Amino acid sequence: MYRPVPLLAAMLIGLFLSACASRATTPEDAEKALVERAQNRWDTLLAGDYEGAYAYYSPGYRSTTSVIDFAIGIRMRRVRWTTADYKAHSCTENTCTIKFDVGFSVDRPVPGMDKYESSSMIEDQWVKTEGQWWYLPKKK
Repeated sequence: MYRPVPLLAAMLIGLFLSACASRATTPEDAEKALVERAQNRWDTLLAGDYEGAYAYYSPGYRSTTSVIDFAIGIRMRRVRWTTADYKAHSCTENTCTIKFDVGFSVDRPVPGMDKYESSSMIEDQWVKTEGQWWYLPKKK
């Protein structure tokens, strides 16, 4: 004998679970995910993973700067980043400014001084393009 009750129950459970999984994220959740993305970019830079960090840069930047040129540009700097700690953010629908306290060191900045260490507040600019957030470096 055919019993539709187990089939109907299984369909209702599946419908309920799919509704829970597809609930819309709140703006706060989206901003939290962006802050994590921004921190991940800094973490890859600090780890020396330049190819990984390059993947966070905007498509426009990547269309004009190769990953090799990007890595060479960072390696050629006298300033070495040592830490990056998230402090605050301010977002609109398609742009976001995220502040980090970035620690850095400079080897032999002047004769007689081996190393200079300090930190500075940095404001990273992020833009949303085609549903994805990208880091937008300042123009030189």
